Amino acid sequence: MSDSSLYLSSKETSRKNDQRLHNLFYRKSKLESVNETSALLSGFAIVAIVELSLDSYKGQSSNDNLLICYAIISCLLVGIHLLALLMSMCILPELKSVIRQSDYWINNENSKPLSSLNIYIEIAWVVSTGLGLFLFIIELGIIIWIKVSGFSRTAAISALVTLCIVGLPFILFAVGFYIRVTRAKVHLHQTDLDKIERGAIARGLLLNNPVITPPRSTVEFHVDEHHPT
Repeated sequence: MSDSSLYLSSKETSRKNDQRLHNLFYRKSKLESVNETSALLSGFAIVAIVELSLDSYKGQSSNDNLLICYAIISCLLVGIHLLALLMSMCILPELKSVIRQSDYWINNENSKPLSSLNIYIEIAWVVSTGLGLFLFIIELGIIIWIKVSGFSRTAAISALVTLCIVGLPFILFAVGFYIRVTRAKVHLHQTDLDKIERGAIARGLLLNNPVITPPRSTVEFHVDEHHPT
């Protein structure tokens, strides 16, 4: 194998093993999941708003508090999913472009592309996969109560109990998952800080204790001109 092929293979290996590139691919997968989830759930919520008809309940007294709660939850659900969708649609093309141009910045250790957008990516991901799904379950329960309670209150209560049974593991898993992800990120940042601290201490020791080279001993030869050869 020639030297050029070895250099290219080592360069490709270092590029693939670079932690910054892995982080960019991780954020890209997050934004893609946000894009799909928010588009799907916001579409379902809009369809539910359009299809909900109260004409069959004209003979019954309307519950204003329930309708107000339904209107607020529906607006929040559609609004936060559209916000997450907007963030993912704006950031995802820039992220893909940076990943394609990784050969230009991968050799610069101080370069952290799109690091200022990390907070927006995390907000979009939490809002879409956490808060958005939770609001979707709440809206589902309100719609079932509005549609079914007028005919059978027992069926409506049974549906709400079923949703609570399904929603409790959902909440426990979401909270536990986000706590573990946060702990893992804190551990990674702490590890990076320890590496930086150890490197700074090592550089400080080298600067304070420079390597002292011993003086070279020279041997002089004197030729006695009066000495007989």
